[in-house]
Amino acid sequence: MPSTFEGFGLKLLYPDNWLLVERGKDEGDQGVTFELPSGGFVSLETLPITREDEVVLSELDTMIRDQYEDVERENVDLPGAGDDERAMDLRFYYLDLIILSRVVLLDAPASTRDQMPIAGRILAQMQAEIRDFEANELVFAALLKQIRETV
Repeated sequence: MPSTFEGFGLKLLYPDNWLLVERGKDEGDQGVTFELPSGGFVSLETLPITREDEVVLSELDTMIRDQYEDVERENVDLPGAGDDERAMDLRFYYLDLIILSRVVLLDAPASTRDQMPIAGRILAQMQAEIRDFEANELVFAALLKQIRETV
């Protein structure tokens, strides 16, 4: 049976074997992180209206490149994505594993903007070792679909 997350205007179902990570006080209440049993994670953050998509994507790309070598970036079009949705995949090595980090920027639903008027976008980051990512890709897609369909 799935678990339910409710926060910042979202109500999302997620697998009951995922761990909802406690956020530190310094991290605020504008996001949530789930740990996958295989070691990957899903992070959702609200972003202010004033942040430009390409700036956010470039900052994340730079942060990953500062930590890992040989990072490959690919812009991707996801099934069900809205016209204003942006997504990129970053692939890199950690130890001897290939890691896939998918970053998606999508419009914050009205329920999020009602609670947080400055929130304009949701940043979703899904990251795992490539085989675990592929095994969870349908669940990741279901999470994005729930955000897109939130009113």
